[in-house]
Amino acid sequence: FDGSDVDLTTSGEDVDAVYVQANGSLIVSTSGSFSVSGASGRDEDLLLFTPTGLGANTSGTWSLYFDGSDVGLTDSSEDVYGVWVDANGDIYLTTAGAFAVTGVSGDGADIFVCAPGSLGSNTSCVFGPGLYWDGSANGYSGEIIDAMTIR
Repeated sequence: FDGSDVDLTTSGEDVDAVYVQANGSLIVSTSGSFSVSGASGRDEDLLLFTPTGLGANTSGTWSLYFDGSDVGLTDSSEDVYGVWVDANGDIYLTTAGAFAVTGVSGDGADIFVCAPGSLGSNTSCVFGPGLYWDGSANGYSGEIIDAMTIR
């Protein structure tokens, strides 16, 4: 995957989280605001990239997968830093720092779950109950989870 081939060209468009779906599409978070053909947003959002080619000549289409501001992720510390999606479509998330969404709050050492009601430009989620993984309760206090795979 070469993001510069598909409009990820500014420093704010650096990839800071990626999840590869079973069908080969990518769910991508950027470190800042992004504007690609088919979608624009901020660091709390997730893009869906559907590839038609990967490697040195990456090609494909973009769409907005998850609008974080729709579900309360609006502060700079709420930059999505890690993403994983289970077989039911639930989205496991980490952030760069402190976060608060309906019913759940934590920091960059924690994993929380969005059970989506809708995705795209009108994202809705049911969060929780509570944290999926509490970093401070597991000796990970003060750290930031920047990648994950859950089994």
